[in-house]
Amino acid sequence: MSLQEEQFLDSEAQNPPIVPGPSKPVTRSATASANAPKPEIELGILLKFIKRFDGNREKLNPFIYNCQSAFSLANDIQKPILFKYILSQLEGRAESVCSIKEFDSFEQFVEFLKQQFGEQKHYTHLLSELQDSKQQYNESVNNFGLRVETCLAKLLTEINISIPTKRKTELAGRVAAMEDLALHSFIMGLQPRLSQVVRCRNPTSLNAAVNFAVAEEKLLHNSGKKTQSQSTNNDRSRTISHKDTRTHDSKQGPRNDQSRSAVVCRYCKNVGHSIENCRKREYNNSRRPANPQSQSLSQPRRITYIVDEDDQSNSNEQEGLDETSNENNLN
Repeated sequence: MSLQEEQFLDSEAQNPPIVPGPSKPVTRSATASANAPKPEIELGILLKFIKRFDGNREKLNPFIYNCQSAFSLANDIQKPILFKYILSQLEGRAESVCSIKEFDSFEQFVEFLKQQFGEQKHYTHLLSELQDSKQQYNESVNNFGLRVETCLAKLLTEINISIPTKRKTELAGRVAAMEDLALHSFIMGLQPRLSQVVRCRNPTSLNAAVNFAVAEEKLLHNSGKKTQSQSTNNDRSRTISHKDTRTHDSKQGPRNDQSRSAVVCRYCKNVGHSIENCRKREYNNSRRPANPQSQSLSQPRRITYIVDEDDQSNSNEQEGLDETSNENNLN
């Protein structure tokens, strides 16, 4: 026997193999601990889930969701108390409608709320409304995004209600399709300049697209304010320069009028008129006698001759000649 074999036998003798004993039977206590119920939630915590509801259509889905969440966490003893508390949280139109009806179960109450206060539009109508969503002229990006999100929430609610429990695996795919449609409708419904900027950013969700559009809207608003302030300053400067020009012209106006009115008459040496309009000159001309030369021309001259009686016949002939000469002079 070799040395290695002797060492192996010695080790086996010192450490004998452990033989497993019989297995212990599983007791009821172990089974009970495995199937022990979850710790109960206090009723006061469950009541905090329930908010007041007045029949507003926009608040119906959150109210039903909170009631269903609280009911799923309550035990069999807490559920009747919780249901009574839910009924006490109704007010306004919801209270008046539900007070005349008795409910046998919580599920019946939820279906009644959906029929009375739920969305009356059909699924196809909501889908068409989402696709045709457009930003109005004076509508902000936040308001437009809220409209798209509200329409998307209504569509998802209709999808959730229409799909049976056995086919809930289809819910994720249809929800993703509706979210993509809402994102596309929001981007294409924006104003052209905002839509172009958001498409370049390539958002992956509706929330990201709304954030990009809001940021771009703020930039455009600030740039518009700067442009408006610059145009206002230019208008003010133009108005001031125009006023200065008018003031300068008004100052120079009287001087020009004075220079125009400073006319001296060459006849009477007075200021304010010319010699052609001088009244003194006209008055003096009207009083001046006529020219004696012109009077002599206008009146025939008489020539007197002294002749003898013998020459009377000659004088008559001479008078005839004088008259002829006078007529010639007048002509």
